[in-house]
Amino acid sequence: MPDFRKILIVKLSAMGDIVHALPAVAFLRKAAPEAEIHWAVDTRFAELLEGNPGIAKVVSLPVREWKGRLGSPATWREARVAAEGLRGEKYDLAVDLQGNVKSGVVTYLSGAPLRYGFPRETARERPNLWFTNRHPPAVEEDRHVTRKILRVASAPFGGTFAAEELRGEVVITAAEKAAAELLLAESLPGASPRLAVHPGTTWNTKRMDAPFWADTARIVRDAFPGLGVFLTWGTEKEREECLAIRYLLGQGVAVLPRLGYKALAAVYRACGHMIGPDTGPLHLAAVVGAKTVSVFRGSDARYAAPVGPGHRFFQAPLPCTACQIKGDKVCPRDTECRATIKAALVAAAMRELIAGPGTAGPEGKAP
Repeated sequence: MPDFRKILIVKLSAMGDIVHALPAVAFLRKAAPEAEIHWAVDTRFAELLEGNPGIAKVVSLPVREWKGRLGSPATWREARVAAEGLRGEKYDLAVDLQGNVKSGVVTYLSGAPLRYGFPRETARERPNLWFTNRHPPAVEEDRHVTRKILRVASAPFGGTFAAEELRGEVVITAAEKAAAELLLAESLPGASPRLAVHPGTTWNTKRMDAPFWADTARIVRDAFPGLGVFLTWGTEKEREECLAIRYLLGQGVAVLPRLGYKALAAVYRACGHMIGPDTGPLHLAAVVGAKTVSVFRGSDARYAAPVGPGHRFFQAPLPCTACQIKGDKVCPRDTECRATIKAALVAAAMRELIAGPGTAGPEGKAP
């Protein structure tokens, strides 16, 4: 096996993408137990990596902030200092687990002589290949994004890995756990079981409407009358959506305040159950141990959904599902697509997860 002293992971953003890459830390710890592992990340998401025992150093880079002020000389001075800091670490190996131009530039500026990245077939942006010098071939069985990431991370060590044995980790402190318990207890005293719902997401083609989430939670509550529903959000638009869901549900529901990533993770861990579309909080809930039921329309569940016996997913069954129509764009079949996913089925899957072993359901499986 190669002898690496320092390894840099480059995965800058966003929340869900970083969570998908966390098993790479577990792999590298096993493959190179003597190496220091550093992780370059956008400052906005550095909190997700804090306290991770497999990461010796979190390299926090204000990439989004720099992008917003490219015309400022201060930006270029800061970027130059950051690049000098990267090169000063004298990395033996850098693995670009993002595959776009930004991550490629950071990988190149690390100065690592070996810079592994995605091949042409799977790189998010083709120019990313200019900045990396090793590209393991794409493997057909790697449909899930975490497998694609592990394929790159494992390439310097022979390219084999056991994905089912590698777990990501977001570390939650005792104080964060206690704060989450207090928040939930004060919001809905005595609620049991607890269900988190995060309806918000960044693409129109991933969204479901407020009545869908309200109907889903109501059906679950019919089976568990003591159920407490905790709504989480990240933007003002999402908060308004949560308020609409609370109005439709009427009782046993609380809209939580906006929370930082670690506080949000602690809340999901304390709830133990979460429903949502394909969004960063869904993947955060899964990595901290919450059981999840997820809804996929414009994105591909086989690529991104949480997997394992504690997770279920529903993919819109239209032939054009997983269309990858992003952002604010609206698909002409959007209404039809939303109608193909039924609240009753999503609620039934969550009821089974809450009820525990011995119940049937469409287990989320790694592709």
